[in-house]
Amino acid sequence: MVPFDETAWDALLTQAMAAGASDIHLAAETPAYFRVAGTLQKCPDTFVSAAAMDKLLERLLSPHQQQRYRERQEVDFAFTQGGQRYRVNAFQQRTGPALALRLIPARIPGLEELGTPAVLQKYLQEEAGLFLVTGRAGSGKTTTLAAYLDAVNQTRAAHIITLEDPVEYVHVSQRSLVSQRELDTDFSSFAGALRSALREDPDILLVGELRDADTIMTALSAAETGHLVLASLHTQTAAEAVLRIESFFPPEQQLRVRYQLAAVLGLIVSQRLLPAAGGGRVCAAEVLAATAAVRNLIRQGKVQQLPSAMLSGAEQGMVTMNRAVEQLRVAGRITGDTASRYIT
Repeated sequence: MVPFDETAWDALLTQAMAAGASDIHLAAETPAYFRVAGTLQKCPDTFVSAAAMDKLLERLLSPHQQQRYRERQEVDFAFTQGGQRYRVNAFQQRTGPALALRLIPARIPGLEELGTPAVLQKYLQEEAGLFLVTGRAGSGKTTTLAAYLDAVNQTRAAHIITLEDPVEYVHVSQRSLVSQRELDTDFSSFAGALRSALREDPDILLVGELRDADTIMTALSAAETGHLVLASLHTQTAAEAVLRIESFFPPEQQLRVRYQLAAVLGLIVSQRLLPAAGGGRVCAAEVLAATAAVRNLIRQGKVQQLPSAMLSGAEQGMVTMNRAVEQLRVAGRITGDTASRYIT
């Protein structure tokens, strides 16, 4: 068995890039795995001992991150090596330390290149409101938000502040001024940093993820005061995003939250990555736009009727996930078998 040392680590990263992997998984006392085009693949001759994992963590983590890992048994961070950026979650599991690494593309892809809904191009000039991108882990939410910000950066003079955990895509200020901040390095809590950001003359605020009631309430308030707020949320559908936001709050506050959300919501894009017909993956995205009818349904708590509103809102750029999948099938971008698996 080949020992896993610094040379083997560098070789593994090179191998992952050559394979087109989106993720690398390392765990003590097991081989390494790559995720390629959505499928997990074992890498032969890459057994990693617990001692090797401990040394790797010492190399990758700053003293502050090491302390956090000891306290919480997990930590999120990012690093760049050989021009490639990685987002990493280090965590403890049964056989010892483990790492889940996401390979961040060196270049921020364009919205059209990603296959995002055309309505996003129209949304680039929005100056206020709440724009949510939802989906399961690994569905490309961060990439979509980065592509949106990059398009704004190239076309508008705006002050963009991002609050991330950790910073993944690195933006270089162009027409816009981009200030990127990282949790536990540049700020200690999303809600607190979001409140501070309102005093930093922002035009656009990115909150990497809506994680708690305090952050959500601050984000809604920021949108109410005339800022464009972008955020991600872990839900499978656009309608579920409305329920998820409401669920963070006790029953006596939920009516108020629904009214606030209805007032500031601009767009919800919920996406999935499907196996493409020619290999790789393709984005299927449903869109919920905040028309007067949609706002009224949200205020009344009639979330179950939102899919019907999406069906009748094609002129406003709305589309259901089933319709988005069917459009990909008709265009030949996915196979009929793939479409049948994802149409409900």
